Amino acid sequence: MYNFSMKRFYDFFIQKAQDYYSTNPKIGRGDFFTSPELDEAFGKSIAYFLKDYLDTFDNPKILELGAGNGIMAKDILEVLDIPYIIYETSPYLTDVQRSLLKDKNVVWISSLELVDAFEGVVLSNEFFDALGIAPVKDKMELYIESSKELWQEPHEDTKKIIDILQIDDAYYELPIDSFYIYEKISRILRKGYMLTIDYGYKTSPRKNTIRGYKNSKIVQNIYTDEIFDITYMVDFSMLQRIGEHFGFKNVFLKKQRDFLIEIPYFVKTLEEVCQEEDAYSIERCSRLKNLILSMGESFYVLLQEKP
Repeated sequence: MYNFSMKRFYDFFIQKAQDYYSTNPKIGRGDFFTSPELDEAFGKSIAYFLKDYLDTFDNPKILELGAGNGIMAKDILEVLDIPYIIYETSPYLTDVQRSLLKDKNVVWISSLELVDAFEGVVLSNEFFDALGIAPVKDKMELYIESSKELWQEPHEDTKKIIDILQIDDAYYELPIDSFYIYEKISRILRKGYMLTIDYGYKTSPRKNTIRGYKNSKIVQNIYTDEIFDITYMVDFSMLQRIGEHFGFKNVFLKKQRDFLIEIPYFVKTLEEVCQEEDAYSIERCSRLKNLILSMGESFYVLLQEKP
């Protein structure tokens, strides 16, 4: 068991996430997999979708938040010839990405303060679900003491965001770190778009969605010193409200299924692959269908504009 005096759940969550990613990252292997791992058509479809938006700028760039193992960046850069920035705080994952993208026009940063202002797109896939949150119920914040949950007066930082976002008395998983990511992005993105892909809810479920996963199984007690992936379901209505606060306009919010089937490249690839009868094509057809069936239902795509 964790042996600690009372601390914010927010701090506990961050520490668990850091322990997991710094000690034994398994993106795509064992604990979970992401859409880019399923098929190259995912990243390439995003590239074709973004192309029309990027063509409206003279010298656009793409900034990817938390690029995982770099597969999505690789697939995007096989379609687009564009300067690419990766924000990554994990040294391990940065090394993995550098190895995969060594021949691409990519720059790595470990702090968003290091990015010069630019026009273009800020892109993320399964990034916000790993950022620090503060569970809030009836405007009281969750604290932990000796593995026991206690609801206390909220931290000053939590109070500030509650007031800004005008949170009511229901249960929320307040995305504190997401709030500050948006604040930083609003400063460096002169003009452009944010494309956010993650699993979650269109509107707040107002219930506990925090889960631990290890070897594709739910961890029954998250208050242990065992290392596992800790995550939660993203409340997209909250990201919309945060974006609006920092000057972003909501262009659309749709399920990943609807997003992908509106991209001609993806539909063509799906049709061509699923017409073939060899073993590789049959397996690939199944993976492509997964992107629009099970994952297509649980994942959302949010496009926001910085005018």
